Amino acid sequence: MELKILITGAFAAGKTQFINTLAGDAVKTEVQLSQKTEKLQKDKTTVAMDYGKIEINGTKIHLFGTPGQDRFDFMLEILSQHKDGAIIIVDSANPESIHNTKKFSDFIRNIGKPFVIACNKQDLDSSLSPEEIAKILGIPPNMVKPLVAKDKDSCLQILKEFEKILAADKKAA
Repeated sequence: MELKILITGAFAAGKTQFINTLAGDAVKTEVQLSQKTEKLQKDKTTVAMDYGKIEINGTKIHLFGTPGQDRFDFMLEILSQHKDGAIIIVDSANPESIHNTKKFSDFIRNIGKPFVIACNKQDLDSSLSPEEIAKILGIPPNMVKPLVAKDKDSCLQILKEFEKILAADKKAA
């Protein structure tokens, strides 16, 4: 069996880190940032896509990461084609990231794909809980899960949660 999962979310939410933590040898298309306001968060940004592959219990999982900057929104539509669903990563310590996540969840919902929202940076004291983020976004709490993208076990748990939502979606169809 193979799964193709879109990894999307706002700028600096942790998409590249999530893919790197799981796949280790991910393909990245990062360049130096050009906008000063964004340099406060990190030095590089994805401009095309990230890609990683992992195999779990005989299932090959392909991870396709989108850029998070608004100027690369067109890549979301391109990369979402022929995917089984999405993991939307949100920086749960950044109110702007939380607010921008609605754009991604609306897009994935509109194309009819299942998704889970992974609330990254749960290891920070300033992060909101998945329950608080679910309420802000108007998303059922069972679709919003905690994540620390630097921790492999946490990333694997998000994949398990996505598989549950995917299975429920297929059963309902």
